[in-house]
Amino acid sequence: MNPHVSDQISPRARFATDLAEYRKAAKMTQATLASRIRCHESLISHVETGRRAPTLDIAENADRVFGLDGHFAALFTKISQSPALGWFARWVEEIEPRAVILQSWDPLLIPGILQTPDYAHAIFQTTSTPEQVNERVQARTSRITIFDGSPPPTFTALIDEGVLHRPIGGSKVLTAQLRYLLEMAHHPRITIQLVPTAAGCVPGMMSAFGLARLRDGSEVVSTDSVLSGQVTADHDAVARIKQRYDSIRADAQPKSATRQTIEDAIKKWTR
Repeated sequence: MNPHVSDQISPRARFATDLAEYRKAAKMTQATLASRIRCHESLISHVETGRRAPTLDIAENADRVFGLDGHFAALFTKISQSPALGWFARWVEEIEPRAVILQSWDPLLIPGILQTPDYAHAIFQTTSTPEQVNERVQARTSRITIFDGSPPPTFTALIDEGVLHRPIGGSKVLTAQLRYLLEMAHHPRITIQLVPTAAGCVPGMMSAFGLARLRDGSEVVSTDSVLSGQVTADHDAVARIKQRYDSIRADAQPKSATRQTIEDAIKKWTR
């Protein structure tokens, strides 16, 4: 076995190749490795073929199973530090994989973690080169794999209703995105609530943001704007964002009403 096939391939491709080779050298099937890593067999298959990005839990458990000193964890770090993620790399690498509770507010777009590839592509193509677009789309859409972990976090996404009527990528792309959003709204670990346009939602107009509670009980926030973004555990910053989140959620629709609103928007775009 040669787990270090090439230093020229990407960290993600290297992770996929090494995972398959270490598994085969240990005479394990994908099902056996999945049971030891505590994830679905299909996820091992998707990671080994490059269709899905690995999670931090998979990396750390692979090191444990194969008796390695951080080999896969180091590759995961390189994947997460892709320039496509920029300042957001810390959130993707350190925060989301270790969160037990995630919350987000998005006034302009579908939350990144819930975006389809076509929707994300339409967003990035206006500001990036074709090569950067593909990398950034992959980095964004692969974040959904945190819900394949054991245990996965709970996630509550607050979204401004106006997002449903903003045809990012055109009507077909938006329709497919809304159908995917409706599917995710039925996920047992994901709650999606729309904030009606009529609510005004002044507290949420300044920027999108996210909150996370980690396994050790600590809390972290991320904020994003046109010119800058940051990830911080500063107590005052966390308190302000939590207060703003609670204020926004007070105007949000219940889950059942949200699903109906999404269905109505789908009908609008498919007429």
